[in-house]
Amino acid sequence: MTGDRVPRRLPPLLFALLAAAYLWALGTPSLWLDEAWEANYYAGFEAAPWYNRPVLYMASVRGLVALLGPSEFVLRLLPCLAGLAAVALTYRLARRGAPRGTSLLAAGILAAADPFLAASHQLKNYAFDALFAVALVLLYLRWRDARTGRRLAAYVAGAAISFGFSFPSIFVVAAAAAVEVGLERRFPRRLAAFGAAHAALAAVFAANFLAFHRGGASDPLLVGYFVEAYAPLQAPWRLPLWLARNAARIVVEQSGALPGYAALLAAAAGVARQGSAGGRTLVGLGVGAALANALASGLALYPFGIARLSVYLAPFAALAVAHGIAALGPERAWSLPRLLAVVAVGLALLGPGARLAASHLAGGWHREEIRDLVARISSARAPDEAILVNDDAVVAFSFYWRRNGGTFPPKGLAIARRSRLDPARHREEVDRVAASGDGAWSLLTHLPREESDALVAMFEERFDRVESAVVGDARLDRWRPRPGWAGGTP
Repeated sequence: MTGDRVPRRLPPLLFALLAAAYLWALGTPSLWLDEAWEANYYAGFEAAPWYNRPVLYMASVRGLVALLGPSEFVLRLLPCLAGLAAVALTYRLARRGAPRGTSLLAAGILAAADPFLAASHQLKNYAFDALFAVALVLLYLRWRDARTGRRLAAYVAGAAISFGFSFPSIFVVAAAAAVEVGLERRFPRRLAAFGAAHAALAAVFAANFLAFHRGGASDPLLVGYFVEAYAPLQAPWRLPLWLARNAARIVVEQSGALPGYAALLAAAAGVARQGSAGGRTLVGLGVGAALANALASGLALYPFGIARLSVYLAPFAALAVAHGIAALGPERAWSLPRLLAVVAVGLALLGPGARLAASHLAGGWHREEIRDLVARISSARAPDEAILVNDDAVVAFSFYWRRNGGTFPPKGLAIARRSRLDPARHREEVDRVAASGDGAWSLLTHLPREESDALVAMFEERFDRVESAVVGDARLDRWRPRPGWAGGTP
């Protein structure tokens, strides 16, 4: 595990298998609530969502959809490719100070970590966060290896492009600036070129932020939604515990290792193991990026500790845990007891997450499978039949309805508002549907079981069921008016 006895051909072979598995699982599930918000924009059905994604990411996905069409595979393709590239670059970064076995372990931990895996298979930009985090670290370390103008230009270009694809890439850039000042503080002249480059990057970031994203950072709804993820600067005595708790959550969630305390011990051992100068620099970059994020959270600019918003730290967490597990192995010669210890600890820490990853890649992403159900309504619905869709399913319904050629909203559409605390409030909505005297369809998804059952029971009081289908978390029923009901009155 820790030696370079791993064949050279194994890493590219494993990566090819990973790419096949990632792409295999990409287009099968239908879009769910959050994805559909964005898909309606990329397909040209609606204006850009109010919570803008990074501007170059949005432009790239929209361009790809315009070229190839709004299929699920196309919509999710760029995040998936970004995830695969992040895995490859994490292996490359690990190889700077570790043998192939440890580097493969780090790449594997990242590839199977649940937040990263989800980000690589959904219409989200978070996989680009991990990609640019590890890419910028590699570009910075490459420049430190040989301070040439070409390598500095490559780092600056990568950072400038990253601002259009990833919000937290600025934290990595800030960490690189802080680490460089710390390493070269005795030689201020050597900081001139790097300082000028970062001044230019600051201007690029400010222009991008002010032109496209300042509204989102100050949106009270977003700030309120992530309220627990903002550092309590107004109560400094709470900061140490808050920072430790959120940092620990990031390590556990982004590495996919369980149980949590064992994952933290493994990560701590991995950080301690990286004792070389290059290793210390890498640790400084990871910790520095996290601290820059924590500072931004204190200013209510970007949350800290939220799983999907912290995917940019996943490569660092994977590297730390991989080094911690590898520390149990032999430094030079193999020994059976140490080999067994490495295998046992690796399986104990990573086994649950790996099983979840395998389930997802085998088709376990299915949640709100309404694509085929909407197609059924579109093809079989009579013109006067009503359609009741619950509130959280409307966005995805609108995407698939229009992709099937319909005009949204269709005539007779009724929306069941969110009533999770009191499902009985849906009675008035079902009564309005029944009052038309015609047949109806009900499409329910993204609902608690109790609320879904209550809605169906209300339909059963007023209608006879003609057909029914359940796919994943979604349920479709077709209803015929029951004799004895006229205008919704028994």
